Amino acid sequence: MAAATAATADAAAVAVGATVAGRACFPGDVLSEVEAFERVVLGPGVAREDTSLVATRVGVVRWEESQCLLWVESDLKRYWPGLGDHVIGIVADKGAEDYKLDIGAASKALLPVLAFDGASKRNRPHLAVGALVYARVVLANKDMEPEVTCAAPPGVNARDWVTKESVFGELSGGHVFECPQSLCRQLMSTESPVLEALGSVSPFEIAVGTNGRVWIDSKEETTIVLAQTAILQSQSHASRDHSAMVQQIGRRFDLT
Repeated sequence: MAAATAATADAAAVAVGATVAGRACFPGDVLSEVEAFERVVLGPGVAREDTSLVATRVGVVRWEESQCLLWVESDLKRYWPGLGDHVIGIVADKGAEDYKLDIGAASKALLPVLAFDGASKRNRPHLAVGALVYARVVLANKDMEPEVTCAAPPGVNARDWVTKESVFGELSGGHVFECPQSLCRQLMSTESPVLEALGSVSPFEIAVGTNGRVWIDSKEETTIVLAQTAILQSQSHASRDHSAMVQQIGRRFDLT
């Protein structure tokens, strides 16, 4: 009976989320009443005011069913940190206890020097100013500086930072470029036709930040150029056309 009740509640949340998804909104717009959801995770651009869920920025309402995540997608150039977001930061300053990262937000994000899997006072990464870091947002409050970590989240196999096999950490080499935040979220989805098409052409590594930055590395420089070009052009092509688009671009570099 308990399982049936939980399933019914989740179904209700899915129905409400699907109803509000796709709506254009402005700051202060009421998106839904809290009681309409049995379970909901508030993402960027959504806040609770008394019994209502309201938009805090201009954009389009989005709903991720698998996570019960409600957020407002916007192509504003400034990034608004959201709890759990994966971001690519640039080390702007370093102190004895933490680094300050430029993540494209209104204020720098704090990265504690020990916020790495397997790090200790004697054995920890030493990041230079200007270094690129792939991290996860663990504190996102409009009245406080955001905080990020390079430690693996619960449920993810943690790899010691010295192995260079951890999900988060310093991004060495490669190339980073800016990308619309909405496109970055598409690249981070379970299925990304353009990334699948690129992977069939040439091997590469990629890190995507919801803060509008993408990092790519490959042994072949032409692969990096191909990947950046295809990713940026993918937003003007239907998903079903991404494979043909990648093949067409790849022929320019003799990769297909």
